[in-house]
Amino acid sequence: MKINKQTIKVGAVLVGIAAVIGGSIIVSSILEKKYSTVPSGAGEALSRAEIDAANNNRNDVLNNSNAARTIEYNGSTYAYNENLEVLLFIGVDDREVIDYGTDGRNHAQADLLLLAIFNKDKQSYTLLQINRDTMADMMCYDYHGTYTGIINEQIALAHTYRSGKEDSCEDTVFAVSRYLYDIDISNYFCLTMDAIPVINDSVGGVTVTIEDDFSEIDPTLVKGETVKLKGEHAENYVRGRRKVTNDPTNINRMGRQRTYMSAILPMLGDKTAKDDNFALRLFDKLSPYMVTDCTVDQLTSYISQFSGYELEGIITPEGKSVEGERFMEFYADESALKKIIIDLFYVKQ
Repeated sequence: MKINKQTIKVGAVLVGIAAVIGGSIIVSSILEKKYSTVPSGAGEALSRAEIDAANNNRNDVLNNSNAARTIEYNGSTYAYNENLEVLLFIGVDDREVIDYGTDGRNHAQADLLLLAIFNKDKQSYTLLQINRDTMADMMCYDYHGTYTGIINEQIALAHTYRSGKEDSCEDTVFAVSRYLYDIDISNYFCLTMDAIPVINDSVGGVTVTIEDDFSEIDPTLVKGETVKLKGEHAENYVRGRRKVTNDPTNINRMGRQRTYMSAILPMLGDKTAKDDNFALRLFDKLSPYMVTDCTVDQLTSYISQFSGYELEGIITPEGKSVEGERFMEFYADESALKKIIIDLFYVKQ
């Protein structure tokens, strides 16, 4: 898993994907309990040398997770496609970027996880949407931020164990990569939810047909009507969940997010193609809500690919949602997930 260490505070034009479809949930009781008090004896038994050694172990895990370069599948040999660029969009449920430090107080969950997979050979890209309730392996830390090993939780929680900035994004990249059989992720864009109306309104609003009952959270979104979303109404549309549908899972909202993406992506591409300064203006507006590890050259490259490549589709792993002891849990169909990975990241030999 490749993690670029150069970090800047600007955004690319289509990083809006992550913000505009980022969702949030009420912080669960487990998190409230987790952060309410300092665990008894947390970190007290570790010396400085032991803490450094533990955190070096974290770095070793991050740097040594790589996809298998060749695999056997259904009687054929497949090689990893080295001519891909993979960008992870992370949408978190904070209003703006906050540095929580390493005291265990970060509550910002990664409610949106979306991979943009650019195939340079085909001059096309695919979006892979991952359910935030997916149970996955992730980095774990004690209250003082010392790495303690790997645990299996909702993938949205991978962002919560660190400062809320670059280290939280790195851990989220790790969790997504590991879940997808250690595929390589080139870069990440992380956006907070205040970016949603900024990006939505940068294209003059987005037209959708309302298929859910939003009356409890936004009476302007009337079921059955076609409306142009503006400002906070766009946020309500892409983030609303518990008060919109009786479905306790994230499935309904994810479908709404795909509808929204299908509408806004062409608009963003058209704006970028027609106005050379569109991206620069959007960069400036998004900077308070964004963390990324991209260099300026990488941003430029991604903008070019989003504008010039053909979108092949928006897909999401199939599976089932079950009510766990503490929260909803999503489990992907392993055979279907493996086929997705083969199709997107490997080439038959």
